[in-house]
Amino acid sequence: MIESSQAVFLSYASQDADAARRICEALRAAGIEVWFDQSELRSGDAWDHHIRMQIRNCALFIPIISKNTQARPEGYFRLEWDLADQRTHMVSRNKAFIVPVYVDRTPDREADVPESFLKVQWTRLPGGETPEAFCERVRILLAGESTANSQPAAGSVPLASAKRASQRWPLVTAVAVLVMLVGGWQLLRLAQRQVSSGSPPTAVPGVAEKSIAVLPFVDMSEKKDQEYFSDGVTEEILNLLADVPGIRVTSRTSSFSFRGQQLDLRTIAHRLGVNYVVEGSVQSAGDRVRITAQLIDVATDAHLWSQSYERKLNDVFFIQSDAAGKIARSLKIAMGADEAATLGRRPTQNIEAWQLFLKARDEMRNRTSVADVSEALSNVDAALERDPVFARAHSLRALILMEWPNWSDGTASFDTRHAVDQPRDSLKSREAQWAASLRSADRALELSPGLGEPYLVRALEAQFYNRYDSAEHNFREALLRAPGNPDAHNAYSLFLLASGYRAKGFAEAERAAALDPLSPLIAWQAAYAGLISGRFNVIESYSAHARENGWGDWQAMIMPGGVALIHGDFDRAEKIMVEALPDRAVQVRMALAAIRRRQIDAPTRAMLSELEPYGPPGIGRFATQILAGDVDAALATVYGTVAADSLHAQDASEASVRPAPGNASGSVLRADWWFPPAAAMRRDPRFAQFVRDIGLVKFWRANGWPDLCGPVGEGVVCK
Repeated sequence: MIESSQAVFLSYASQDADAARRICEALRAAGIEVWFDQSELRSGDAWDHHIRMQIRNCALFIPIISKNTQARPEGYFRLEWDLADQRTHMVSRNKAFIVPVYVDRTPDREADVPESFLKVQWTRLPGGETPEAFCERVRILLAGESTANSQPAAGSVPLASAKRASQRWPLVTAVAVLVMLVGGWQLLRLAQRQVSSGSPPTAVPGVAEKSIAVLPFVDMSEKKDQEYFSDGVTEEILNLLADVPGIRVTSRTSSFSFRGQQLDLRTIAHRLGVNYVVEGSVQSAGDRVRITAQLIDVATDAHLWSQSYERKLNDVFFIQSDAAGKIARSLKIAMGADEAATLGRRPTQNIEAWQLFLKARDEMRNRTSVADVSEALSNVDAALERDPVFARAHSLRALILMEWPNWSDGTASFDTRHAVDQPRDSLKSREAQWAASLRSADRALELSPGLGEPYLVRALEAQFYNRYDSAEHNFREALLRAPGNPDAHNAYSLFLLASGYRAKGFAEAERAAALDPLSPLIAWQAAYAGLISGRFNVIESYSAHARENGWGDWQAMIMPGGVALIHGDFDRAEKIMVEALPDRAVQVRMALAAIRRRQIDAPTRAMLSELEPYGPPGIGRFATQILAGDVDAALATVYGTVAADSLHAQDASEASVRPAPGNASGSVLRADWWFPPAAAMRRDPRFAQFVRDIGLVKFWRANGWPDLCGPVGEGVVCK
């Protein structure tokens, strides 16, 4: 394991290897330890584990920025940058960690880098030529001495200071306009004090500078029956802002969780981790709509932008895009022509179709019964009758059809309207439901290739049918198009964990939790990812977040019990699990007794045979078998979840693998296999044969070896 050190980590694009090597050699000649990965194949398990540990433990992170990094929207250096950016959230504001270097004339204000890179001084080292002054500066930073009053190194650019100076006059202008509109002379005095002191508004500590939450707009209609429409306006502004590079937007789930709560904006901003808040109201009557919105700097309570729109209902798309654009510009975000065009794009030309779509989306999000899902499908189909080329409605229909089997036994049929370009489906079988869902997803992408949700549908369908390569590809496509979608990151996390990529799976869970910090589902699943990947220190926190934010079922409650089991604190584990599963107290106590004595007796074995294959003790049998040390029983459970006639001798085609009868989950992959105490089972040759039989080894060879398995000759060994 790499110990915490005084090393410097160099991150670069492969095209900048020569410049990086010159910097590395200069630093090493000055007696500074440098971690400089020169591997041509920077991927797979070896890269993942080693590089992540280096970034986690290095003292300084030096990203090398150039026209080459600008030209590459994807690359392993971006993964490194992302990991370093995540670490900045845990580093004191008084400690230097990111030391950006650019090796050509790439304009710093246009650099495609994480927000944290823009908050610190940059250094220009043309072609990687490194003067002694830069090495001395690095020595000072490594020694932990303050550099606040020191002169920049030769060739450096004090970017943060320059940006502050450039932002003073726009701030005065924005506030002055607001003063003329509302007569708020106090705001002008506040702005004057900020300019005279030479300091910008104080940001919320520890969060991205351009971070924003869009709170649910208030329904001001006479009958208070248009909340779905006001929510739609809110979400569209939120989504439009999320597509603007340079802004981090908190997810809808988290922002909307404050509806109806009497909390001040500072409290809300602190809980959401943002510096700015958008709030407003919507009032619609007949064919007219009045929308008011305002952007607030939480630290100063200054209204940076405010506007009221009163127009025809059909102009709601203009209002949404205009508001989003002005908010972005108020935050000093420069938009290119492509981004500005995207903000002005109408999702449909038919306002009735839009309203039906909003109703369907609202019904789906607030579903509590199969009737809600059925009504959502009816409304989205009605929307598609009015506008058959409404791409987002096709995408929503795909999600509804994918979700339908979870709310019914599959025997019910719909008497609904269907889009003219799609055949009527009976939806009486899982296969028909998936097929209908994929047709809608495909149609959505034909109409709008930039959508991310249809790729998520494709990914989940491929995962369900054990097409691992297709699932991996479509998850990546979904996240490429919608990187701010927390649900997509969460779903990808679960797939990675089940595939054996524990570190990558946990990283995706953390991204989902950061994007949606108040989602109880994502929080408890992040705790689960921590349990599977051995990050025991985060489980209490994520479990508590899940419970605090409304997850009342046993899943979040039981997670700390899993940690107690791993650490051998069986009394605490039993107490937690019985409290979480009071109706399973007998099974829990029998399972814990077997774990204590490291032996499963006949009555306990009979009890376990009645449980699900996977789940905590009291719910599933695998965990009890593993913790009791019964490898034979655990392997029998693993093999028993897969149809025996679908297993192959070696390196199966994964698409042919089927779950055993009675295993309705579809996918045969399970994160439980990578549970830390399952090491003895993973080392058994029968497990190595099993992962080959289900095609997982073939998938690993193509996509990189996971954390705990690797090639040995022609075979595979796990640990």
